[in-house]
Amino acid sequence: MKTILFADDTVLVQSDNNLGKLQNSVNHEMTKVMDWLNANKLSLNISKTKYMVITNKHVSTESFVINVNRNRIERTVTYKYLGVTVDEKLTWKEHCKEFCSTISKYVGVMYKVKHYVNNHALRMLYHSLINSRAQYGILAWGKAASCHLQPISVVLNRAMRCLNTDKLLTNKVTTIYKMQKILQLKIYTTLK
Repeated sequence: MKTILFADDTVLVQSDNNLGKLQNSVNHEMTKVMDWLNANKLSLNISKTKYMVITNKHVSTESFVINVNRNRIERTVTYKYLGVTVDEKLTWKEHCKEFCSTISKYVGVMYKVKHYVNNHALRMLYHSLINSRAQYGILAWGKAASCHLQPISVVLNRAMRCLNTDKLLTNKVTTIYKMQKILQLKIYTTLK
């Protein structure tokens, strides 16, 4: 079992091609984890503990159960870890949907303050609120299906149009990206 630690969050990862063996292995490893926690006078908050079966195979995982001290661990189909929502099929659909909703709000903020700040301040808003989030975790979710990435591109293009202060120069969004020296999402996803 592989352990991934960040601050007070712990992720345990176990893999196997056989679902039955995986279930037995995880339950056995969880017994070891509980023994270690007890020996170190620590406890596991069962109500905050979740598990996910990640697979691209079309097999029934409904019978997969993890128990800790006779308590059943809750199964989830999506889980937000360090700001990235992972789903059991690794489609990134939920992450892209949440991300699109978040940046759409920030684009609205940009349009509201646009007439009160200069272009430099507007650009700083874009980079701090939108671009930083667009780049975060893109190694994971950047290869999502285009149907999940397309709405994000539309919102990012709206942000670019907001940054375009010289309306007479161009209305073409690709030109605005070049003028602002900002990479389009489709370029990020091919570079990373």
